[in-house]
Order: sequence, then structure tokens, then C-alpha cells
Amino acid sequence: MNMQKLSRSLLSLLFTGLVLLPLAPAEAVTFRAKGSPNKTAGGASRGICQQLGTVSSQPILTALIPATDKELTTAAYPTVLVKISEPATRKAELTLWDGEGNGIYQTVVDLASTPGITSFKIPKAAGPLAVGKQYKWNLALICDPEERQRDIVLEGTLERVELSSTLNSSLATASPLEKAKLYAQNGLWYDTVATMADLKRSLPQNTQIGAEWQELLQSVGLTELSQVPLVDCCQQPKN
Repeated sequence: MNMQKLSRSLLSLLFTGLVLLPLAPAEAVTFRAKGSPNKTAGGASRGICQQLGTVSSQPILTALIPATDKELTTAAYPTVLVKISEPATRKAELTLWDGEGNGIYQTVVDLASTPGITSFKIPKAAGPLAVGKQYKWNLALICDPEERQRDIVLEGTLERVELSSTLNSSLATASPLEKAKLYAQNGLWYDTVATMADLKRSLPQNTQIGAEWQELLQSVGLTELSQVPLVDCCQQPKN
């Protein structure tokens, strides 16, 4: 065998070996929670809107939060995602409380008429969340302005944490999908789900984004919400 044939044979073996090597699967957006599970995923609702025209076994409100003892964010003004299954009321009240139970922000918003998953961003008017502090938010569907005890109320908690220098450096050059994966790997729920929701909303036909969205919700026990459409939010304050 001459050198030319030998070279071709070696290249053929090398190429064959390369194509037969299994490819490492890309890591999906799977949430890694910090803390111990101690509550029902999605939160809980109370109150009743008697004017609702349909009866459903599904709750009217469901928060997109995992079943852990704390949900973290790095955002000074985080975004809360809520599924509203029946737009029987057109107004909702969003309230933010500090760890001592003091109300620090409250606003009434006009809801979209379409059922689905809605994003509620804490506005700058509320002031930035302090690092290391715990907060509670609630969203109340106003069924009857004269009888607020009939409101359907959903609650959740959040805590702002500081980004490590390593994670901050990684995020600086990451794509939106890569950012979501980094947030998920570091237990930053609100940042993860808000980033993925923005991606799904902007790329509704992208099958990879759809699969990643489903994987994320499945990882926190919210698989049934993965096919619920994301709707444009209500009219909220501009600042």
C-alpha cells in the first residue's frame, strides 16, 4: 500500500470513528430548586366570583411557581406569571408586601379578555427589591368592587439575591435561551420562567423553545400549564 492510499485509509477510519461517536445532549431548561418542597406548586386561591358563568374543576388562578420554601430572583423589578383560566372579571389588584407584612406597593390593572398565562412585572414605582429580603405578592381578581371579600386571591413569595461574579460573567455573553438555562441551574425561578416566557411569546412557532418551555414546567410539577397560551398583559402603569 502506497502512502497516498494509506493516508486515505487513515482519514476514512478517523471520519468513521467521529460520526459514530455519540453526541452529548444539550442540557435542557430544567429547574434546580434551592430549599425543600413544602407547599403546593402554583400557590392557592380563595374567595368566589358568583358571576362566573362556567363551572370548572380547574382553579381560576394558578401561579407559575415551584413547590419549594422560597423562590429567588436577581431582578430589582421581577416578573410574576399567573394563569387566569376565566376572564370573568376585567380588573385585578396586584399587591407587594415586605417581610414584616407592610404593604409597599399596590395597583389595579385592567386584564386582557383572553384566558391564558399573563406576566405581571413589578414596576419601578414600587421601588427596587432589596437584596437578601423576602417579599410576598398577591393578585386579587376583583369580582365585586363593593364586596371585596368575594375576590379570588393568589399569593406567592420571592426573595432577591445577588449574582455571583462568575454567573454575572456567564450571563453577559449568553443568548436568551442560555440565560434561562443558567438561571435554572442556579435556582433563580422568577428569572428563569420570565426569560422563557418572553422567548415563547416572541417565537411562538419555534419547536425548540416550545419543548424547553414544557421541560421547565414539567420539572416543577406544572406540566398541565405547558400548553396554555401566553397572552399579552393588561394595562399596567408605565413606570
